[in-house]
Amino acid sequence: MKNTLSILLLLLLVAGTRLYAQDAAQEEFKQPQAKHRTSMPVPNPWLGYGHDNSTEIQGAMYLKTPEQIRTIFLQQSKNNPTAPLSFPKSSGLRIVATGHSWMRPGFGTLPTISQMAGLKQQLRINSRGGERGAVRMMWELENGILSSHGKPQPVCMAAITTGQWDAMMWGSYTNDRPEYYLAWIDYCVKYNPKMEFYVFNAWPQYADGFAKQDRKPQIENYRARAHKIDTDITKRIAILDKHYPDKVHVLPTCEAMMGALELYFKGTLPGIKGLNRKIDGATPAIWSDGGHLGLGMEWLEGYVFYATLYKKSPELIPTKPPFNNDALDKVFRKIAWQAVINNPLSDVTDKNGNGIGDEIE
Repeated sequence: MKNTLSILLLLLLVAGTRLYAQDAAQEEFKQPQAKHRTSMPVPNPWLGYGHDNSTEIQGAMYLKTPEQIRTIFLQQSKNNPTAPLSFPKSSGLRIVATGHSWMRPGFGTLPTISQMAGLKQQLRINSRGGERGAVRMMWELENGILSSHGKPQPVCMAAITTGQWDAMMWGSYTNDRPEYYLAWIDYCVKYNPKMEFYVFNAWPQYADGFAKQDRKPQIENYRARAHKIDTDITKRIAILDKHYPDKVHVLPTCEAMMGALELYFKGTLPGIKGLNRKIDGATPAIWSDGGHLGLGMEWLEGYVFYATLYKKSPELIPTKPPFNNDALDKVFRKIAWQAVINNPLSDVTDKNGNGIGDEIE
């Protein structure tokens, strides 16, 4: 009887220890939280554009003459020369762009990809990290108003006044309003009536893979987040289309990232060893941290940019990039083209499947 009681006590002790260890493990695990879910408070109405008599925007660049804007920029860049403000029409597009850190990988690879395709492309960029590089705050920075009061940096605006640009690109952000985009579009078409406009639709973050009870990321959670992203930007583009029909296009980076994630979860994404380099400790990974692209993923974003802008599949480019993973590069090119032609907001279709957009055939 004594031995039986000792065994029972021992079993209870072991069970209690296991439960304690499980509870401790659960307490230690903290689900990752996605960033950029909110944005800085902005008064309504936003006074950045369309309120020309407001004291908050007196001196805004868009209220000045082209000569005044260019003079201010040239004075600022006197000790730090930049690329010319204008370029003659060539084989490639002449693009001005603002953006943040999620756009920079594609900005870095797009010129190389275009060159690989035999195109002479010009790309003029003004960018900053986070929300500071988003559409609204870049407008305020270039104009020297509101959040950048009295400190204008008309890097893109001075160039736009020359009338020798074909397109503009932006990085979207949480809680963007249509008026942020309309400010840029109105300004651009004033000097470049045929200009087209492109906004990327972001992508899910690592943390989006976790539902309430998940301890590991799940592909269905990424799908749900991608659907929410698509819903939000579809509403925004619908409003812009009322003002400028067929002028504003989406760069489907979200769909391309989902294509990569789908293959990763199936174990068929060549050479990609993890989801989040900081969490998994593996590289190359989809993300380098909670949201920024991992090593090599910049080529996928660049291919999406190329495919949307030039309406051609990257699969048709014969030259290989300095990538060191031909299998993954081939997959990226296919994913990018499928993302572009299957998103109606890109305005690129390929009904006969020859890799050339129906719009340019």
